[in-house]
Amino acid sequence: MITAITALFGLAVAGLLLTLVRKDHLLVSHGLGWSVAIILSAMLGFAPGIFDSLATAIGVSYAPILGVSIAIAALVIKALTSDIELTKLKVRHQRLVQKVALLEADLQELSEKPDIQD
Repeated sequence: MITAITALFGLAVAGLLLTLVRKDHLLVSHGLGWSVAIILSAMLGFAPGIFDSLATAIGVSYAPILGVSIAIAALVIKALTSDIELTKLKVRHQRLVQKVALLEADLQELSEKPDIQD
């Protein structure tokens, strides 16, 4: 029964991720990462014993904690990459605002008209 529930959950997560990537709700530039998540979800769903075997091989005494640890690590990495992208976007936005301000100053200087009001 547990295997069936795990398989359904894994397939549901894989299907959801695949749908979100195909409908462009998730960035295609992260396609490789999401593809790995889809494959791991489906694999865990069909063969949950893989984590048990992997945990035994690396010396983890309580196998389910391996999956939890991997999930936490993946979430931390995802949060870090999102913060990096957000920082890049903010810097780009700030530079664009500065360029627009310089262009407005040049335009005002050339046309000798009063400041443009927003």
